[in-house]
Amino acid sequence: MRILITMALFLLFVNRAVFALGECGLACSLSGSTISEVTFGDKFGLSLQYVYTKMETIRDGDSRIGSNTLLDKVASEWPDMPEGSKSFTIPTRMIMQKYTITGSYAATDRLQFLVSVPYLINDMDMKMRMRHQMDGEHFMDMDMKMEMETVEGLGDISIMGLYSLRENEIDRPAERLMVGFGLKTPTGKNDENTDSGNRVHAMMQLGTGSWDPLFLVNYMREFSPFVLQGNLLYQLTTAGDEGYEFGDQISLDISARYPVNKYISPGLELNGLHTGSNNDHDNNFSRPETSLLDNPDNTGITAFYVTPLVNVKIPKTGCSTDLKFQYPLYQHVRGIQQVVDWRIMASVVWNF
Repeated sequence: MRILITMALFLLFVNRAVFALGECGLACSLSGSTISEVTFGDKFGLSLQYVYTKMETIRDGDSRIGSNTLLDKVASEWPDMPEGSKSFTIPTRMIMQKYTITGSYAATDRLQFLVSVPYLINDMDMKMRMRHQMDGEHFMDMDMKMEMETVEGLGDISIMGLYSLRENEIDRPAERLMVGFGLKTPTGKNDENTDSGNRVHAMMQLGTGSWDPLFLVNYMREFSPFVLQGNLLYQLTTAGDEGYEFGDQISLDISARYPVNKYISPGLELNGLHTGSNNDHDNNFSRPETSLLDNPDNTGITAFYVTPLVNVKIPKTGCSTDLKFQYPLYQHVRGIQQVVDWRIMASVVWNF
């Protein structure tokens, strides 16, 4: 228990100036894999995870702000007699879907390797406020709804090695402490353009174009009949080949499960996420005068979530399934950002 408390304190007191392709990013897939059954295979494990994220709420700091109120605020700062035309675009709804295949291989009793391959589908609706100069002192404001073309394809593949520092049994330990080191590779495209030739928003790209070191600590302890797990993941981000650098990310997941019988285990997770602000070193994605999303000042978040779940084991097989529903308890953003309203995660795991 002291290890779990230490991990929680680390999340709360870590420097608040510390990646998120979206609000979840890599944490949803890797943390979900290390907490799942895929790491308990005798030799091989395989999991398929699906994540559906809905984002509509816009926050200014930790306060909600409506889309029309935000556009009114932006337009009020435009001069009364603009030279030519002005426009500003905000997101009104994002739907982010991710399919992740994760394979595990136990090289020894204590050393295993994970490979995670994500496939992303990103959709977004937007609203644009336009101001046109009519003549002399007269102008007209008009709102227009828009829809971004779907961005879909292979994301960034991650590779990680896990080493068990402590486990009281080899086959099915009741207590286990693992540490991990890995690398997120730049396999997803990060230079997608729209049909009009504009660069797709950095957070809606399929990849980051960067090689990012990953550090993980996972602790599992069985307090019969409860099973507790803690998972701490840190991603040290670097600048991508397009000059865009996402902020470092740290995530903490604490999971408790209660087996009602041999096959069904409901549970509850508490999740924490902190990401730093992004930096567009080459200004390939920054258009702060015309777009809320294309402004690095509107990046970085601290958030906490609650996640009820149920795990079901298929009798006489090595197969199990997880279903989770994640809901935010607290979100504080840097600048003005669209945030997660809720998230559904479903996975199937097969151990060999």
